[in-house]
Amino acid sequence: MKLTVDDYLKMVTDDKVQVMDDDKTATQAQQKKTLTAAVEFVQEQLNKGYLGQYRANVRMRKGDPVSFRLESNLINIPMDEAERLDPKLLDKEPAYPVNLYMVVESDDVNKSGLRIDELANETDQGRPASSLVAKIQPWLTDHLAGVMEARA
Repeated sequence: MKLTVDDYLKMVTDDKVQVMDDDKTATQAQQKKTLTAAVEFVQEQLNKGYLGQYRANVRMRKGDPVSFRLESNLINIPMDEAERLDPKLLDKEPAYPVNLYMVVESDDVNKSGLRIDELANETDQGRPASSLVAKIQPWLTDHLAGVMEARA
């Protein structure tokens, strides 16, 4: 799927984003079954012409929960901050491919409280969920471990 900045912003503001909410422990959030369901959900939404967002409230042994999300966006900005897609970052006219991003938010992730990395570009999105899960799992494990270490 390709969208212009205006089309993307319109989809976000017109509730054309399909969302799956989840509540998991840190152990559950890292399981292949959980991550596969998340990836398949977001891929299915893109195939239907919608934007997709998987949101997990990850309960940690110590401290506040961590927000883990899979999101579709044009660049590595959280979907909740879509208004930042201004002319300084992207031209309004061309259509850009919609990519999938892994997002983790917590005060203990880093100084900004946010980490976002590309999971799949337009080409990778057609790959089996298992190949994307193989990329998410170590990424999420590392970031959740980092949060626990910072809280210790």
